[in-house]
Amino acid sequence: MDMIEAETATLYELLGRHWTIGAPVIDAMFDPAGDGIAFALADGGLAIAPLKDPEPPQDRCRVALDEGRMTISPRRKPVPPLMQVTIGDAPLQLGSLGTSGFVAGEGDRLLEVSASGVTRVAANHGAAIDLLAAVPDGGVLAASDGTVIFYRADGDVGWLQQRAGGRASAMTVSPDGRRFAMGTAGGLLVRAFGARPDPVASYVLGSVSALSWSPDGSWLAASIAETGIALVRLADSRTVRIANYPADVTSLSWSADSRILLTSGAHRIVAWDVSSLDAGSERPTSVVTGHAGFVLVETVAMHPERPLVAAGYDDGRLVVAKIGQGDELIVKSPGRGAVQVLRWSRDGQHLAVGTRDGEAAIVTFPPHIFK
Repeated sequence: MDMIEAETATLYELLGRHWTIGAPVIDAMFDPAGDGIAFALADGGLAIAPLKDPEPPQDRCRVALDEGRMTISPRRKPVPPLMQVTIGDAPLQLGSLGTSGFVAGEGDRLLEVSASGVTRVAANHGAAIDLLAAVPDGGVLAASDGTVIFYRADGDVGWLQQRAGGRASAMTVSPDGRRFAMGTAGGLLVRAFGARPDPVASYVLGSVSALSWSPDGSWLAASIAETGIALVRLADSRTVRIANYPADVTSLSWSADSRILLTSGAHRIVAWDVSSLDAGSERPTSVVTGHAGFVLVETVAMHPERPLVAAGYDDGRLVVAKIGQGDELIVKSPGRGAVQVLRWSRDGQHLAVGTRDGEAAIVTFPPHIFK
C-alpha cells in the first residue's frame, strides 16, 4: 500500500466525508444503483448520503515524479449535510428491493426508501419484522417469530414458510439463492426456498448471533454467543468449532475466493485459512494479519476484490491490512466512539463507517493507493 503524506490533516479527514448524527449507527448499505448509501440508526431513523463526492480524493492527489510518493490536499469546501429520514422509534432492519434504493423493516411494515429520501409502504407484513436478508435476485426475506416470507424484487410475496423455526437471531441467503439459513437460540437451521421446502437441516450449536455464507456456498460461518465460532460444511455436515475468543464474535467476513474467513472478537484481526480444512485438519490455519494490541476488534469487512481487510476497533481506530502481512494502514486514529459498522462498496473504492457515538463516514480510496 502506498504512503500518503499530509501536513495539516489526518488520512481520515483527507479521504473521508464524515458527519455527526447524534444516534449510534447500527448498519449501513450501499444503494444497488450506486447512487447513495443509507446508515441505519439506533433511534429508528435513516441517514442518507450521495455516493458521488464533489471533491473526490483522486482529484486532490499528486504523485512526485522523482520518488513516486503521493500527497493529497485538503478539501476546499465543507462536506454537504446528510439527509435524515425519520422512520420509527425502534432500530431498523435494512435491505434492498430491486435495482435501486433501500428497504427498511419497521414494525410490521416493509418500507421502500429512495436514495433521495422518498418513502413509501412496500408491504404490510402483518407481524413485527425481526430480520431482513438480501436475496441475490434483488428480493428480500423477512423473518417474523418463526415465519419467513420471501418478497420478490417488485415487492409482491413470492412464498411463505410457516413454523420455519423459532425466533430468528440471524439470517442469511446462499449465494445461489436456493437456500437460506437461520440462527436461533438453540442452533442453526438450513431450509430450501419455496412454500414446500426440502426437509430441514439442523445443527445444535448454541445461540447463534451472526451468520455468513462463503461466496462459493460450501461453508456457513456462525458466531456462537460466549463460545466463539462454528464452521459448517453443508455437503457432509462437517462442523468445526473454534473457541477461546476473548469476546463475542459480532462480525464475520469471507474473502472472494472463500479461502479466508475474517472475524472480530480478539485483540487483533483474526484470519482463518478455511481451505486448510480440506487436508483433514481439525482446526483451520491461522493467518497472521495486522498488529496485535490491547483493544478489541469490533468489526471486519473483507475487500470485494483485493486481499485486504478493513477493521474497526473498540477505541475508534480504523485500519486496512493485507491478509498475511503485519503492516497496517491507519485510516482513523482512536476516538469518536467504537467503530461498529464497516461496509465496502461493490467496486471496493468506498468504505462506509459507522460508530457507536453517532458518527457516519464514507472513506474513498484513490485507485492507486493499494498495489
